[in-house]
Amino acid sequence: MDKLLYLTLLVFGLAIPFCGQSQNLIEKGDRLFAKKDYENALKSYLEAGPGDDAMTNFKIGLCYLYTEVKSKSLPYLQKAVQAKSNVDEDIDYYLGMAYQNNHQYAKARDHYEAFRSKNKKLYEIATQKIYECEIGDSLTRKPVRAVIQNVGGGINTAFNEYSPLVSSDGQTMIFTSNRSTDDYKIKSGTNFEDIYIARKTGDTWGAPEKISPNINIKFNDAAASLSADGKTLFLYYEDGAGDIYTSHLEAGEWTKPEPLNKNINTPLFWETSACISADGQKLFFSSNRPGGKGELDIWMSTLDAKGNWAKPVNLGSAINTPGNEDSPFIHPDGVTLYFSSDGHPSMGSNDIFKSEYKDGKWQRPVNLGYPVNSIEYDGFFSISEDKKTGYYSTLRAEGLGSADIYTITFLPPAKEEKEPVLLASTEPSTTTIEVRKEEPKVEVPKEEPKVEVPKEEPKKEEPKVETPPVVTPPPVTQPVVAETKPTDNFVDPSIQAKKDLKVVTILRGKVIDETTAQPLGATIFLVDNISNKVVTKMYSDPQTGDFEITIPHGGNYGVSTERDGYLFNSINFSLPEFAEYQEIDTHIIMVKAEVGSKVVLKNIFFDIGKSDLKAESLAEVENIKELLITNPNLNVQINGHTDNTGNAETNKALSLKRATAVVTYLIEHGIDSARLSAKGYGSERPIVSNDDEEGGRAINRRTEIEIIESKG
Repeated sequence: MDKLLYLTLLVFGLAIPFCGQSQNLIEKGDRLFAKKDYENALKSYLEAGPGDDAMTNFKIGLCYLYTEVKSKSLPYLQKAVQAKSNVDEDIDYYLGMAYQNNHQYAKARDHYEAFRSKNKKLYEIATQKIYECEIGDSLTRKPVRAVIQNVGGGINTAFNEYSPLVSSDGQTMIFTSNRSTDDYKIKSGTNFEDIYIARKTGDTWGAPEKISPNINIKFNDAAASLSADGKTLFLYYEDGAGDIYTSHLEAGEWTKPEPLNKNINTPLFWETSACISADGQKLFFSSNRPGGKGELDIWMSTLDAKGNWAKPVNLGSAINTPGNEDSPFIHPDGVTLYFSSDGHPSMGSNDIFKSEYKDGKWQRPVNLGYPVNSIEYDGFFSISEDKKTGYYSTLRAEGLGSADIYTITFLPPAKEEKEPVLLASTEPSTTTIEVRKEEPKVEVPKEEPKVEVPKEEPKKEEPKVETPPVVTPPPVTQPVVAETKPTDNFVDPSIQAKKDLKVVTILRGKVIDETTAQPLGATIFLVDNISNKVVTKMYSDPQTGDFEITIPHGGNYGVSTERDGYLFNSINFSLPEFAEYQEIDTHIIMVKAEVGSKVVLKNIFFDIGKSDLKAESLAEVENIKELLITNPNLNVQINGHTDNTGNAETNKALSLKRATAVVTYLIEHGIDSARLSAKGYGSERPIVSNDDEEGGRAINRRTEIEIIESKG
């Protein structure tokens, strides 16, 4: 036999069983995939080797999206589309998820928008994902200074670990886990949660042990809160719909848990987690009982004179949303509340937020930022008294299994860091900026605040991971209403001349509602602050929110966005004549004109140390006047803020004088004084650290308008 022919037959003969084995593995993977056993399906597909087959690569990508390492889905979905562009009708949604989980937010938005344009029934789902991308993009552009570390194999396993309760001395940790060595329980899903305790030896945690046979029961039990003295444990028991119990440490032993009274526990509803204040007088807990704002809400009860928990109060719409707010933690200072939420603007799933109690009300929650929060689940956060060390439970690709416990070391601000030179300024948590080209050096007015980039589970089983299928859309909170876009746009001819010379900034993006992320039709004015002349008037598309506006270099310009029923949005641009041409993508987020709403006035200017309104401020103050004329039911307060440079009392007096200057102008120009008030906060309410001039103090020097009453 010819030698070449022999070798050919030999190779072909070996290839037949190999191809057959590969095909068998793919068919096995398909069967497992159909049963939604994505973990084992993934193993079969990877063992087979997907090659260039579009459908196999697509299913591998979906398997990763359905499991916990979603970031690995991207190359497989890309390969699937390269092989077959129409591999699945919802491919844009899945690609959006894959890019989002790889922090490629611009590409993710493109795919979600493509999906949304073809799936009108799922418009709300796609819009929510786009909003998540906007939040994620904003937060990852300015990460918080923190070191996040897995607490390690002494605590974490391939199972779920969560709800870390660390003693005040930092030496003892009580936590919850569904770890098990029983294969039957693991396969049948009956490896219920138990409470464990571990103690520190040096810098490492020792081997955890089950806390006590008096506490751990047959079904799920979970740690909730530890009293300041470490002797009272609040815990969740799967009793009835799920209730809160307490156990006490007596003579070195934990007592049998007893339920809290009927003001806390309800027979038909779910009480999931709780936290006791440092003084033992207040209990914050989560429940889905009637009277809330949505699903799980945070409630608060106080001890009465007889030592009983009183009827709880809902913390209100500042904290609670139509979604889930859970795992509250009240700091020892008694005024800072941390909690997990999927209802406030997050990166994807549950994020950690904080709110402070000031002037008799909870302030708008702030997202703790990236990398503390991630696209995956983040919850059960607690923090030390000095606010330097935190613990929480989160799903991370680099983790040891499912949810793991991590420690967060918060670092002090880096003095050498400079605030990004953002030419657009809005109230923190209301505008997302993406600069496409290198930023030019910009002359920013001394008193101009810059942007702080936006802010901001049920069932005591393992924390839920996000599932990608688009099956049931959430209720539509704000239906899209067809509007007619006005056509009386105006652009001063001088702007076109500068545009031809490329000495301009192109600002484009969308106008959207702060709460729903729905696109809005709005009127956008570009005003020359020196001459107080409107040089551009245009409208965002009422159905997409899209707009594009040209801002010439070599001046001080204000961008004001207006829509009936909303506070106007204010942005300032101060650009040198020969700054580099640039394009900026932004989302202008509009805040509804309702009690408690406030925005920073970015085009109100004062000389350093003075309280006289500069001429460049007049267009902005006229906007306030117009707002009050067209909304005669509104009463507003002008808030003045300074940085912490100089004497605190002097700063407070200066901030009041500046707020009063705005009020005085409005009164002198026809606004009833009964509708106006002024308040000076000095340096009491900084937005960011004052440690750095550009990165902090300039942002904290600001003037705000706040709605304090609506009579209509």
